[in-house]
Amino acid sequence: MKHLSLVAFIFVLLSQAFFANKANAKDVYFDSKWTLWQNADILIWTPDKEAALDPKEFCLSLRRYNSGIGEPKCRLFGEWERDTVAMRYATWLSNNIEAGLEPHHLKARHPAMMAKFQTLEDKIVLYVADKGNHLLIAVFDENSSEPQAAGTVIKTPDKIAQGDEVANAFFGHHTKRRLTKEERLKMESEPDDLYKETPTFRSWAGISAGYAQAQIPLTPSSWYRRHIRSRVGDYRVTKDSVSLWNFMDDSTPLFTLYAGGIWFGFIGGEIFYRYSNHAVKTDDRDSIYEELDHWNFAQHEVGLNVMFARTYEPFKWMDLHLFAFLGFQYSFYSEDIELKDSKKNPSREYETRFKTEDPYKGALFGFGTQCVFLHHYGLSVRTGISSRGKDVYVEPSPDAAAEPTTIGATTVDWFISVGLEYHWTPFR
Repeated sequence: MKHLSLVAFIFVLLSQAFFANKANAKDVYFDSKWTLWQNADILIWTPDKEAALDPKEFCLSLRRYNSGIGEPKCRLFGEWERDTVAMRYATWLSNNIEAGLEPHHLKARHPAMMAKFQTLEDKIVLYVADKGNHLLIAVFDENSSEPQAAGTVIKTPDKIAQGDEVANAFFGHHTKRRLTKEERLKMESEPDDLYKETPTFRSWAGISAGYAQAQIPLTPSSWYRRHIRSRVGDYRVTKDSVSLWNFMDDSTPLFTLYAGGIWFGFIGGEIFYRYSNHAVKTDDRDSIYEELDHWNFAQHEVGLNVMFARTYEPFKWMDLHLFAFLGFQYSFYSEDIELKDSKKNPSREYETRFKTEDPYKGALFGFGTQCVFLHHYGLSVRTGISSRGKDVYVEPSPDAAAEPTTIGATTVDWFISVGLEYHWTPFR
């Protein structure tokens, strides 16, 4: 029984040691999204007298571990191993690659070495340095003079197993078709992302929800106290008729449908339709309203904005468009009023209640941002100030009242909204 316990104990220790060695067989310091080509040319570059990898066996390892790689070609990079500048950089890498470093810390800074990376075209350089019990690995391509990936693998005398370790650690991701000469020349002639040509026209359509109120942020509340406290008596009487917000609730949800476009990433236009619903501010102390069930006005607005924009690309997958807008709108009001079921005949005041004076004309301005993901799916936030009104001063009439009686001659509010958009580029 004791012998069985001893055997079991030794088996557990050996298993732990085996799995620990497997867990530490590789250590990838960093691995960017570098392009692994199908049918790739792999150039094995080493500062050592004898390469730790066998090129033929390594190509077989690549095919075993990545079925999409096709027919890779592997060879020693003798051209660089005979070049003084390249071998100095290779020796420097051997002494400096370690965990915790970022790719730019290992960048080649000698102009001649930087030029060598630029002439690789679509070949992949696999740097291998023997450090005794492990190998230092780094992957380079034509896109940069700094490593695209780096790390270590455990060294083994078995060339087949050694190739398998490297292939498994660094060459396991998806492959892409190699570029033709024409495609490569086209990419070389394309400008940098920061200076690339913007599309001739970018368009979008969206829907948004938001909120509007009479009080503009960062302005004194005393400016709006009269509007907020105002109540309508006898269906038509208020202390002031200049603003619609003396008759209706000034704060309400806001919904918008819109579509627009920008030319050359700078100037454009947008059409929109906005809807909101406003309850009339009836005076609850007025007994005349005992006959009333509800009284609201639906606000419908159509308009046009002129937009000025500036585009940024903080990430490959996201475009950021900052914009300001200035426009005009027409506002129409649809009354929704109803008496209680128990009331058959309305009062005289009900019949002579105030009426809106459609259409109202106004201006709006503001600013916002559009975050566009994957060139199509947008999230927009905007805020601004809008107005609507009617001319107070008209041709004098002998029957005119002593005071202006225009309902809503000057009405102003602040709004903010968040929208979901779809963007597309019809032509470039």
